[in-house]
Amino acid sequence: MTMKVHSRIVWPVLLMLSSSIGNSFPKDNLTPLGAELLGNSDGSIPRWQGESSNTVQLNNEIIEGKPLYNITNSNIDEYKSVLPHGLFALVKKYPESMRVPVYKSYRPAYFPDWIYDAIEKNATSAELVNNGEAVTNTYPGIPFPMAKNGYEVLWNHKLAYRGVYLESGTSEKVIHENRQSQSIRTKVKYAMSYYDKDRAISDLEQMLGYYISSVTHPPKLSGGGLLVHERVNGSVIPRQAWGYMAGQRRIIRIPSVDYDSLMPRSEGIRFADEVDIYNGSINRYDWRLVGKKELIIPYNNGALYDDIRFRDLLDKDFYTKFHPNPKYLRYEKHRVWMVEGILKTGESHPYKKRVLYMEEDSWIIVLAENYKKNYELWRVSVSYVKFYQDLGAVFKVADIFHDIEQKSYFAQSVDGRKKTVIKTTLPSKQMFKPSALRRLGRR
Repeated sequence: MTMKVHSRIVWPVLLMLSSSIGNSFPKDNLTPLGAELLGNSDGSIPRWQGESSNTVQLNNEIIEGKPLYNITNSNIDEYKSVLPHGLFALVKKYPESMRVPVYKSYRPAYFPDWIYDAIEKNATSAELVNNGEAVTNTYPGIPFPMAKNGYEVLWNHKLAYRGVYLESGTSEKVIHENRQSQSIRTKVKYAMSYYDKDRAISDLEQMLGYYISSVTHPPKLSGGGLLVHERVNGSVIPRQAWGYMAGQRRIIRIPSVDYDSLMPRSEGIRFADEVDIYNGSINRYDWRLVGKKELIIPYNNGALYDDIRFRDLLDKDFYTKFHPNPKYLRYEKHRVWMVEGILKTGESHPYKKRVLYMEEDSWIIVLAENYKKNYELWRVSVSYVKFYQDLGAVFKVADIFHDIEQKSYFAQSVDGRKKTVIKTTLPSKQMFKPSALRRLGRR
């Protein structure tokens, strides 16, 4: 894959059009996605490595690396300033078993040339409308590489590149203090229409993508499926969804799969707007940009995908009673955008406040803190991501949703044992019609 060097994008000129971009931002040293090109002052965050051709070598270094240190309950106060509050809270909640193994940091993410071209155009064309609750005039790339407020940062996550089309397997499981649910495996197909590189500039009705899944295990649930059609602006045109009841051989229209609709198989731990940590309509909250910080976050979790199975991460023992086994997890220091959402007066959602952490090189949310109506921390969501070279994108390996109050968690993992199909062109829309649910369920 070839790529254009960051300097071909005229960032200094574009930046003069922007009033602000965050604290201490080096306005003449940006990557094509708007991240800081250079490393930090003490070298704990490296220079962007995405313009390098040695990504295979970097990947080997990442896989073979050993922790620099471990953050535990005994030394956590030394690292409080560089930990998201959610990670700090998990260590304090489970002091005997939870730890944060910190590794050398790497920034290997790069993207196709046509996405860089689109982002260059978005820098001057993308527009927030409806008080930030919708976006228009975008090309297939993140809309706001020079994000100035919480809405723009959040839209960059919602429209971050996760591939054009893929087929993969996933595994899901709920872990309680004294019991575990049965693992559920599904096969998934996802087509992201927003990243059709030949599409015209977007309007308010722009499609985001199509998603279809079918349960493959356990046998009693096998064949049941879900189909979703989603627009970019869900608050303007709500997403559509259908379910297939394998036992009844019946397709049903699902009235709502957004906001705080409960997601099946998570036993109430995950809401519909927590897929990919946060997704869907954003109009129930006021979003404020907290700033950009250097923090320790989950990142480069390639070993989790390549070397172990889902059950190894969650195998029932002392270390997985309240959280995944830390020995399989990787954390690094990166620059992170922080956005806070406060529930609007008159709106309804179990989460009164949400704090989201977006990693700068991909704009993907890697951690979220969700608060109850009394502003007490209730749940912490963590996405263990990696850079997929064959996909050309940063994407999750496993998402873990912690319910601190119940001492439970829901885990969803990409199944590394199954062959993943990746294509750079969109398939026929026939694959994502309601009738496809029935065909998928019969296989």
